Amino acid sequence: MTLSADVAIIGAGPAGSTLAALLAQRGARVALLDRDAFPRDKLCGEFLSYDALPILAPLSVLALIDEAHAPHIERCRVVGAHRTYEFALPHAARGVSRLFLDDLLLRTARNLGATTLDGTTATTLDATRVNDIDAKIVVGAWGRWGRFDQQLGRGFVRDRSHRNFGFKRHYRGTPSNTIELYSFARGYLGVNSVEGGITNICGLVHASRLAGHKGKWDAFVETIRAEEPRLEALYSRHEPAQDNYLSSEPVIFRARSAVEGGVFMIGDASGVIDPLTGNGMAMAVQSALLAAPLLLRLLESPSQRERIEREYRDAHRRFFAKRIAWSRRVAMLLSRPRLLDAALATTGSTRIGELLLKKTRASFEEVERMASRWFA
Repeated sequence: MTLSADVAIIGAGPAGSTLAALLAQRGARVALLDRDAFPRDKLCGEFLSYDALPILAPLSVLALIDEAHAPHIERCRVVGAHRTYEFALPHAARGVSRLFLDDLLLRTARNLGATTLDGTTATTLDATRVNDIDAKIVVGAWGRWGRFDQQLGRGFVRDRSHRNFGFKRHYRGTPSNTIELYSFARGYLGVNSVEGGITNICGLVHASRLAGHKGKWDAFVETIRAEEPRLEALYSRHEPAQDNYLSSEPVIFRARSAVEGGVFMIGDASGVIDPLTGNGMAMAVQSALLAAPLLLRLLESPSQRERIEREYRDAHRRFFAKRIAWSRRVAMLLSRPRLLDAALATTGSTRIGELLLKKTRASFEEVERMASRWFA
């Protein structure tokens, strides 16, 4: 049976579900597909930056996150081999698991009128059709790596030198209002509390460090614990709350076009920021808000597709490109523990942390203005 929709969205993570909610709220017929049945877990740092909150609050999502007692994250601590640097965040972020958040966003989109098709794998795609869904617009929100990236001939797929892999596991630990970043050779860890008294320890490592481990994350974690006493101390304080690690497909930090083959890209499908910034989920939500008004315009004026595609590419580049580039520079430092120690030795000022936040995320006030225009 063929389903007709104004917009078909592939991927129901924070980007896809937020866009589905925004468009359905305005009366668009939205079909939202995801290969997984929800609720489901997902590899992620599970740090929801404060610059996403002005978008989620009017959707009533923020209130439900707080009702679930998601921790308010108010500080950041950078931990090198021998030195530590700490600074305050200008607004409280949230520690929230993807198991909870993604399901909440999917239900929000459904309640606003979107047709949600979780547990449905997209197998065919072009600019106006997904599987048996006829759509005026197709949106790719499938994350860092999807089956259609190769079909669309996206350049980053062929990259072999910038491949990284993510891994995470939940632990039982004392809730904290601080997110911590730990350095190790050719990688780093992010540590923060989420709802339910759980601590998420999530890492990113360059592929070159995984030779010989063959996907055995326990062995890899034992290796970095032996190398870095502060990592040994960290893991010794926590008992696993999950039997196994979650790991990712390759994470490739290369520029991506926001429109490919007539398909509009949002979230990680449109550009991946280093997880160390804690801005990935916020960027996903922001990209949905950035795309939404342009997609409504396209529905009203299909003959303007080429112009609107160009406008979205330009707007996406202006809003995200510089922070993605800055994140790469900081990642290079964080994945070199001795160099990080040398850098931390040169400053006791919180201004470095303030600069990092400014360069790697949108300002709270800027996102508030964007949201107020949409929800007015």
